[in-house]
Amino acid sequence: MDPDIQSLKKENQKLCDLLERDGLTGIYNRGTSEEKISDMLERVKSGFLFLIDVDYFRQINNLHGHIAGDELLKQIARILSCMILKNDILGRISGDEFVIYMPAKQDLNYAEKRAGQIRERLERITEQSGLPEFTISIGYSQYCEGDSYLSMFERADQKLIQNKRRRNRKNVGRTMRGEDAWMKKGIDIDMKRIRRELAEQELLQGAYCQDYDTFKSIYRFVERRLRRTQSSVYIILLTLTDGRGEFPELTDREDNMEILEGVIQNSLRLGDVFTQYSSCQFLIMASDVQERDAESIALRISNAFYRELEIEPGNLILHHCYPLKPAGEEE
Repeated sequence: MDPDIQSLKKENQKLCDLLERDGLTGIYNRGTSEEKISDMLERVKSGFLFLIDVDYFRQINNLHGHIAGDELLKQIARILSCMILKNDILGRISGDEFVIYMPAKQDLNYAEKRAGQIRERLERITEQSGLPEFTISIGYSQYCEGDSYLSMFERADQKLIQNKRRRNRKNVGRTMRGEDAWMKKGIDIDMKRIRRELAEQELLQGAYCQDYDTFKSIYRFVERRLRRTQSSVYIILLTLTDGRGEFPELTDREDNMEILEGVIQNSLRLGDVFTQYSSCQFLIMASDVQERDAESIALRISNAFYRELEIEPGNLILHHCYPLKPAGEEE
């Protein structure tokens, strides 16, 4: 055979392998697993589908790092590859979930025995490798007439979920040690991370400035909250004019709106929210205030604005106030 053709075939085979294989573990990826299992089911119309899931894998990553987590997945794939028979199909179908199809014509006792062997062998990984301790859950389904990969997968997945719940119930009330201890620690770490992600990174003094869509979401949330609380919340609309009830010239408008934004930011409390509603208007949401307080806030902002411009108070700013109603309550 021509060396160039032979080399090209090898390169094509490598490319096919890359497309079929999971990059981390080297076993079949999700798409290839489904395709090959479906093809074999069409031919043999028998066998078992096993789903194998690493419990609390995210906590392993959080506590020991992604390098340790990746190494654990590679070890699991290596051991499963050694345990399966020639015609079995093994794949990784998600981050911590593996699938095995065994075309064996056996009864359910065979499947239960194989599931036990897999669980026992995998959970011994830590004894030999120094990797983090872990447990696995397994679900399986037996081929029934008319089955497809998806129908067998669905039944195996339901059994997997049941086994996870059963294991979790057994853990309730157990002294916090071993698996429970690192699980709790991992959850604590998750909660701290979530809090850091949600928390405001740079807390600015004064009111909370948001874009209009976010302001609208906050508005609707507060409306809902008012159904359960006795709070009083007011919306204040500030409109910048030319002093004669008309929109100001564009050049004046941009400069004055920038000044007005700074005044609003510094005149309100941390718990108040505001947004730019139009090219010459701002909306303010002031919590725990009555009508007279809302009027006072609007006047305070107006006076501060005039001081910034170093002019006498006038009619450059118009304001309107209205109370929020509980969600679903008609005006």
